[in-house]
Parts: sequence; structure tokens; C-alpha cells
Amino acid sequence: MSTTEQRLAANRANALKSTGPRSAEGKIRASQNASRHGLLSHRLLLEDECSEEFESLLAELQTALGPAGLMELALVERIAVALWRQRRLVTAESAAIGLSRMTRRIAAGVTSEMGLGYASELKEGDLQPFDTDQISWCKTVIAEVLNLEQINPESLPHLAPTIFEQLKSDAEEDGESIEDHLKSHKDGITGFVAALLKWCHEQVGEAAKRPHVLSLADQVRARRLILPNDAIEIFSRYQTTLDNQLYKALRALREAQEWRLKTLEAKAGSDAEPLEAAA
Repeated sequence: MSTTEQRLAANRANALKSTGPRSAEGKIRASQNASRHGLLSHRLLLEDECSEEFESLLAELQTALGPAGLMELALVERIAVALWRQRRLVTAESAAIGLSRMTRRIAAGVTSEMGLGYASELKEGDLQPFDTDQISWCKTVIAEVLNLEQINPESLPHLAPTIFEQLKSDAEEDGESIEDHLKSHKDGITGFVAALLKWCHEQVGEAAKRPHVLSLADQVRARRLILPNDAIEIFSRYQTTLDNQLYKALRALREAQEWRLKTLEAKAGSDAEPLEAAA
């Protein structure tokens, strides 16, 4: 006999000697090993869900509920699936609330509450506290304009240094001299100062309204901690469905385990009768 044939013969002999686990506990563990990954989890999990977390949940339930045999293991997995979907439902509810509380949606909600038109709708930046330095700068510009008796480029550096620095900065940004930059403004220096003054007044006005806007934004966010009625109805129906699935699986498992225990007791009693008769 060749070496290969001898090795195969030895393997077959060892296989015949192996009878697997003998105790009831060992048989239960063996049956669980065969279904450790679950029969349903392959189609249950979404691409961004963790299979290890589901396997951990299933393993904990198997330890806690003590199933024996394929039928009871399948019922425990049905319980795990129902609980997993319960968890997914909570995640979906949180996601729905989170989406409704996104800054741009809060801005749209505040716009609606204030009755503003499309041209005046609030943006995400409008829900931030106003820049106090910018308002201080605008108030300085307004004060300088009020103190100007006559507006001309020569007097700006001395009488309105803040306005002059802004003019100089704008010209440098456009790569122009101050004289060339003023040519792009209607009415020259007067037009530039008028436009700057208008913008500063608008900023001061927006700053005055900002506390009210922020207060409304907080109220809109608080109101959106709860889903709208139509969404609540959908979530509630699904929750009820999952509860029913969970309770049915638990009841079926309990009945299966009770039946198994009664069967074992009856078998133990029948095995004891011949012994008593022989005695």
C-alpha cells in the first residue's frame, strides 16, 4: 500500500472514531456553531451596516435564551432580526429629525415664519451671530460721513480715515489707482461714499434684527425635535409591526422550548419504567 493510500485509510479510521459531542450542552453548542452567522442576516444587512454587530447581538441572544436545535435557533434569529430592525427604526427616526434640522432648512423655516419673500429669504449665514467688529466698523463709517462737510479725495485721509482706507483697499484689489477706481463709480467720490454709507446702514439694520432671527431659529429647531404627523404615523405603524414580530417569535420560542422539555421528561419517564420493572 502506498503512503497516500495509508494516509487516506488512517483518516477514514479516525473519522469513524469521532462521534461528535456526547453531552446535551455540547450538542447545543455544536448546533449553534453551524448557524453562527445566521440564516437571515445575509439578506438583512444593508451595505453600511456592520455584520459583526448583528452576529454579536445574535450570539448574546443565543446565550441568554438557550436555544437547542435548528428550530429554536431559527426562532432566536427571528428575535434578533426584529430587534435589529427596531434599532434601524430608531436610526431612521434620528436621521429624519437631523435632516429637518439642517441649517438651510432652519433658515427656510425662519423665512416662512417671518413672511419674507423669495428675494429676502434667509441664508445659512443669517443664522449666525452678527460680527460685532463689522458693526462697529459700519458705525464708524456712518459717523465719519455725518462729520464730512465736503466730500473730496483730498480731505478723506484726514477727516474720514476709515472710508479712505476702504477706498484704497478696493482700488488695490482691482489693481487700479484711487483716481481710476473712482471713475467706475457714478458721481466719483460722492457715489463711492454714498454706496458705502448705504451698505453700512443695511448691515446695522440686519444686526438689529439678528437677535429676533436667532430666537426664531431656536424655536424652529425645537419644534423639529418631533417628526410631523404623517411621518409619525409611518414610523408608528412600522414599530407596531416590529413589536408583533418580536412577540410572536418570543412566544413561539417559549412554546418550542416547553414542548422540548416535556418531550425530554416523557422520554426520561419511559426509559425509567423498564428499569423499575426489572428491579
